[in-house]
Amino acid sequence: MRTRRLISALVGSLLLLGTFVEGYSQSFGFYQEHYVWTREKYGALTPLRWQDIMFLVVFWVVATGLFYLSIRLLKYAFRPVAGAPNE
Repeated sequence: MRTRRLISALVGSLLLLGTFVEGYSQSFGFYQEHYVWTREKYGALTPLRWQDIMFLVVFWVVATGLFYLSIRLLKYAFRPVAGAPNE
């Protein structure tokens, strides 16, 4: 039982950290590619293609699911054990 909680805490924290890092890097990369570079290259913003919009939707749905999973794993790892004395 203790090993499960330890593994759950380790996997949950790594998943949470990875989700935050990847979410930040994807958001910054998307901003660079679709805002900064198009402003510099063309002098105006270009509209997003449907592939860009679908990528954003799918990426954030998966990222939200991974975030939820990591939170659930961490809640399981750090919840109080039933029947244990409160010291």
